[in-house]
Amino acid sequence: MEETTTTTTTTTTAAVAPQGKGMAVAGFVIALVALVFYVFVATAVTFAAALGGGYGLGIFWLVLALTGTLLSIMGMMKLGKTGGKKGLAIAGMVIGIVAVILTTMLVMGISKIQAAGGEMGDKFKEAMEQSAEQMKTEMNQAIDSVQQEAGH
Repeated sequence: MEETTTTTTTTTTAAVAPQGKGMAVAGFVIALVALVFYVFVATAVTFAAALGGGYGLGIFWLVLALTGTLLSIMGMMKLGKTGGKKGLAIAGMVIGIVAVILTTMLVMGISKIQAAGGEMGDKFKEAMEQSAEQMKTEMNQAIDSVQQEAGH
């Protein structure tokens, strides 16, 4: 009897997992936070600017929105190269672009808000000074009339 041996060669091909999903998720989350909380930040920045505050929070929020957008773009590019699904990265990019546009308009408007707040503050100060002067005059008149009645 003849014995035959067959050898089978198996090659294992490791499937390359798509890369960039973590970046896409991080970009999406950061962009979403930048857009959702924009209303609160815009209100705080407007009040701060009207009271003479600076650009700090507005600039920080712009950097946050840009970070979310850029992470989404980078994640989308990596997913495109490795064959992954890009839906979340595209959503993060769109949301991030909207947040960047809104925040840029806010930062550009801060100087106008500061100027309007300064004018309003000057008018308020002037009105308070006029009121104080009027009260001083009326008090002096009241004191004079009391003194005249007492000396009578």
